[in-house]
Amino acid sequence: MTWSELQMDKILKKFFNPKLVIGLCLLGLSHTLLANEFIINDIVVDGTERIGFETVNTYLPVNIGEKLTPEKERESLRALYQTGFFNDIALYRGDNNELIIQVTERPSIAQIDVKGNRLIKTDDLMEALRSLGISQGKIYNAIEMDRVNIDLKRQYHNQGYYAAAIKIEALELPRNRVELKITVDEGQAASIERITLVGNATYPDDRLKGLFLLSESVLIGSGDKYARPKLQSDLETLRSFYMDRGFAEFSIDSSQVSLSSDKTKVFISASLTEGPQYRLNDIKFSGVTKLSEEELVKLANLESGDLFSRSEVIAAITAIRDRLSEEGYAFAEVEPRTQMDPKAQRVDLDFYIEPKSRVYVRKIEVEGNTRTRDYVLRREMRQLESAPYSLAAVRQSTSRLNRLGYFSRVNIDTRRVSEDEVDLVIMVEEQPTGSFTAGIGYSQLDGVSFNLGISEKNFLGTGNELNLTMNSSASMKSADIGYTNPYFTDDGVSLGTGVYYSKIDASELNITDYTLDKMGLRVNLGYPTSEQTRLNFGLRAESQSLRCLTAFEACEQHLAEFDADNQYLLITAGWRYDTRNSFYFPSKGQTASLSAQAVVPGSSDMTFYKVFAEEKWFYPLSDNFSLKLGAGLSYGAGYGDVKKLPFFERFYAGGIGSVRGFDPNSLGGYYTDVNRPRGGDMRALTSAEIVFPMPLIEDSSNLRLSLFFDAGNVFETFEDVEASEFRSATGLAFAWITPVGPLAFSFSKPVHYKKDDKLQSFQFSLGVPF
Repeated sequence: MTWSELQMDKILKKFFNPKLVIGLCLLGLSHTLLANEFIINDIVVDGTERIGFETVNTYLPVNIGEKLTPEKERESLRALYQTGFFNDIALYRGDNNELIIQVTERPSIAQIDVKGNRLIKTDDLMEALRSLGISQGKIYNAIEMDRVNIDLKRQYHNQGYYAAAIKIEALELPRNRVELKITVDEGQAASIERITLVGNATYPDDRLKGLFLLSESVLIGSGDKYARPKLQSDLETLRSFYMDRGFAEFSIDSSQVSLSSDKTKVFISASLTEGPQYRLNDIKFSGVTKLSEEELVKLANLESGDLFSRSEVIAAITAIRDRLSEEGYAFAEVEPRTQMDPKAQRVDLDFYIEPKSRVYVRKIEVEGNTRTRDYVLRREMRQLESAPYSLAAVRQSTSRLNRLGYFSRVNIDTRRVSEDEVDLVIMVEEQPTGSFTAGIGYSQLDGVSFNLGISEKNFLGTGNELNLTMNSSASMKSADIGYTNPYFTDDGVSLGTGVYYSKIDASELNITDYTLDKMGLRVNLGYPTSEQTRLNFGLRAESQSLRCLTAFEACEQHLAEFDADNQYLLITAGWRYDTRNSFYFPSKGQTASLSAQAVVPGSSDMTFYKVFAEEKWFYPLSDNFSLKLGAGLSYGAGYGDVKKLPFFERFYAGGIGSVRGFDPNSLGGYYTDVNRPRGGDMRALTSAEIVFPMPLIEDSSNLRLSLFFDAGNVFETFEDVEASEFRSATGLAFAWITPVGPLAFSFSKPVHYKKDDKLQSFQFSLGVPF
């Protein structure tokens, strides 16, 4: 290039302005038309392939019959360019005073192909592109690609991949279309090389860095991968740490992140100001308190002399607001006003309470129930329409809806509609509540089985329960049909009815050699005595036939005293307490039950009774871990002229559901003449489990693992119960809610056992409640 050419190039670079040139061109064109103003007789659009005349005409500021002026022309060009539909636009005057609009359409995006991405899923990248207006069928604008490139890089930067490179190519296709090829080179993630804290005098670096999610390298390449959200979380953790230990004036003055030249090493520094450590001095409550001083002090749970703690102050505010919401003040405000004395290092704390207006519930709406009828949800609500809002009632309603087992997710949203009114929206997500099974199965205890069953907890969305089962296996042939209406009356009295038949071959269940045929009709009523408790009463009319397969002493003694065929009435009664927060996998709450059954005097000579007591506790240890504790006692005996419980009604233990790690039904001793489990009139069981979701699985809502410890045994009489005779085992259990019912596995190691006990390390069951 010559010297003159270089000078000309410099002049062009200095004075060339594309926007100015376009503006001058448009101005020149408008002056050309200005000399020929005309009334528009028609409007013709030329050059469009996908965009119709109606669409173009929508954006034009002029219509047929109007005069085209230079100002209108400029407005028309500006409006059409702003649509983003066209690369080029020109206006002409036709021979018959037509306004001819000549356009060149921008191509449309026919396909988007993303390659090279591993860290961020393709679906997530596509969603990011859609948020930027880039998707299949949209207009392609080459200028927008720079913005797209920057946004995609930012997503990788947020994950710590600062060396990531994005290449976007547009390949032309027939019919004015393009294919976008996005190639991602993620590069190497930036790792934390060093974290530097400046200004911390009270706590050493190691103590503070131990709080962080991010950690610096100890060896070459051993640092955590840098992510901006983690850094923000760590800084907030640091702030909370100090603010909860009395440092009320603590601040993070600055934080800096720098990169190495190759963008693979990150250096983080944070400058802190600790300030003095404060203790609480005077604590008072002002404003319109609505509650007594004694109750507010108890709710706040703060005392003079305590270290100032931001989290405890927030907890006090939450407790006061929750309590006010129970009185209908749903939007009460509690402001902590502090007065600090740096010399004495004391804080006066004043909770200023402004309850606002009492709030009423205008209406309750239901969303997401594609199957369950509205009234099934509404009858569980303890917060009523037109009543004062109560947070306690809303929480109780949420708990009751969760315990139904119909929904995988339940949330009650409060939407404010006026100063003193709210709407409640019950948002649910349906889950399968029943199953149809027909097939062949196998179990360790029972061998091959054939089954056909329909079980529906929410029949036709009415909340009624229907069960129909037929089973055939080596040990049992049975048929049972039952129907329960949990709201037989509006106040929650339930009614259940059913008929059943069973033929049991106990020898196949590792029990004594006998068969027992039963056929009966049952009816039961349930009555709620409170939000958490319920009474149940039932009556069974049952006919049974006993046959001994081999001669053994227990069977011969029974047949000598009673007939082989018996008919009797069996009355049942029970009480149940339930505060669980979920049906299948609760993490909080308690269940307790006490029930009994007895043969009605006069209905049979074979009179006996059974009593059952069971309790389970669920305690959350963290967001993912919970503790489950359980205990159960069962006892039975004869009454009247009968001294003992019939041998086929005895209790057994061992296996899943009682004491894992031991052969099913094997505990409690054996008959000496037939070497079969004897069972007992008394059974005691205990268990402890730490329950947690399945790791490495994104959605483990229907899966749980647990570390368990089981202990228990059966005893001949109540007086024979001794803790030294308890058998115990520990191990790992797996539970899965399958479409055909609960599935459980366990791997056990016995802890306390005797040499004659029959052990079994691996056990499983399908359809047995957890």
